[in-house]
Amino acid sequence: MTKMTANGKKEPETQSDGMPEDMIQAERQQRMIDWFEQNVGGSNQELSRLFNASVSTIRRDLDALAARGVVRRTHGGAVRIRQRSTYEPSVDEARYTASEEKRAIAVEAAKRLSEDQSILIDTGSTMHEFAQVVGELNISLTVVTCDLMVASLLTRKPHVKLIVPGGQCRPRAYTLLGEPGMSFLHDMRVDQCFLSAQAVDYECVSDTSLELVTLKRAMIRAASKTTLMIDSSRFAGRAIHGIADVADINEIITDDGLADNEFQQYRQLGVKVTRVQLDDAASDLAGDSPPGPP
Repeated sequence: MTKMTANGKKEPETQSDGMPEDMIQAERQQRMIDWFEQNVGGSNQELSRLFNASVSTIRRDLDALAARGVVRRTHGGAVRIRQRSTYEPSVDEARYTASEEKRAIAVEAAKRLSEDQSILIDTGSTMHEFAQVVGELNISLTVVTCDLMVASLLTRKPHVKLIVPGGQCRPRAYTLLGEPGMSFLHDMRVDQCFLSAQAVDYECVSDTSLELVTLKRAMIRAASKTTLMIDSSRFAGRAIHGIADVADINEIITDDGLADNEFQQYRQLGVKVTRVQLDDAASDLAGDSPPGPP
């Protein structure tokens, strides 16, 4: 019987019987493929435990699966590559997937902030990381958000003037959709929008929910500048509903898991892409002072 881990992931069915250490590479990799069909992503250490193999062996297996287009390597693990345009990870899956990358992206994005700016913060797990970073700053900001978790993280922060337009809460999420939020955004003008998305490719940024996409389009229209914050696992795919042309995004901030050839392709298209080096970001996070304005 399939077991569930503490964070809601499914363990391989063979785990209960014990997996032999000398399992041939092909069989182990096939079991890993089966596991990734049920789980969004995993760390090297987690997969090492599940498949009873050394971390170095797991790294080689993940490199092989990445070469076959099954997964995309991340800092310290891998995530599966999107197979269906309608697929959307659950809140728990998103929270535990590429968490280091999302935190590093959030720290980098905060460097775009300056005193007395007005900003829109989108919804999703990357935005929750961003809200935590914004909450640690010491500059005055006006923050508009339709995400209840973002709002909760910024409540009672003396440097933040918080505005929550309102709406109906999306099932099993933190997003407020519909009215009165949409009308409120229609009449708003802010300095920057920090956007999230389920997928991005060379043509467009996309997501899975039409209502959510309508909200994101309104946010982009309300802002003078839009920065897309998206981890590298979400590149080279497309969700069912387009949000905006990639050329309409002022900057994409991602992690160093984005391959050099993809990075260069975006540059040739005139799209500004910033790749955060995870090692450098870890040093920033270890510092005594929170990120401040550029």
